[in-house]
Amino acid sequence: MTFIYLTLGCLLLVASSLLLRHASSASRRLSLLVFCVATACFIAVYGNIAGVFIAVPAALLIGLLTAFLLGKKPQN
Repeated sequence: MTFIYLTLGCLLLVASSLLLRHASSASRRLSLLVFCVATACFIAVYGNIAGVFIAVPAALLIGLLTAFLLGKKPQN
C-alpha cells in the first residue's frame, strides 16, 4: 500500500507541474487541488508533519524536472 501511495503522489505532482504550464486561472486552481491530493498521499505514508515536509520538496524537484525535460512553455 505504501508503494501505491508514493507512486500516486509522485504522479499527481507531475500532473500538478504540467497543469502549471498553462496560464489559465482554472488550470492553476486545478493544479492546487491536485497538489493537495498528492500531499494527502504523502501524509498517508509519512504522517502529518513529515508528509508535508516530503511533499513540498518533492513538488519543487518534480517542477524542476518538468522544466528541464519540456523546456520553456511555447508562446501562442
